[in-house]
Amino acid sequence: MTDLLFKLASAIGTAEGYFVAGSLPQRHNNPGDLRSAPWLKGAKIENGFWHAKSAGEGIAGLYHQIALDIARGATLRQLISKWAPPGDGNNTENYIAETARRVGIPDDATPLWNYLSVSAIP
Repeated sequence: MTDLLFKLASAIGTAEGYFVAGSLPQRHNNPGDLRSAPWLKGAKIENGFWHAKSAGEGIAGLYHQIALDIARGATLRQLISKWAPPGDGNNTENYIAETARRVGIPDDATPLWNYLSVSAIP
């Protein structure tokens, strides 16, 4: 599958409310609603969530976290269950189902890395 990271990041951004005007993820330039950014020195945490300096930085952080979880062998269910655990008041099952639908992959035991691809660029 091409564009897996784009599709996952977009589905997560949608579920987290990033595309809703004035939402916390939008105000914080944080489409994944990430709580931290340990790859950045001195990352700003506000109201318990990372406040990225720009939309680009927030998107890069979202891609970074998704790519790390894929490299660790996460399935879609594992990725979303970690991202939006039921203990935080999330409807995790709905989040998983909607992400699977939006991305176009099944909610099964397949590691997400099986959906990655590369192509030769002339």
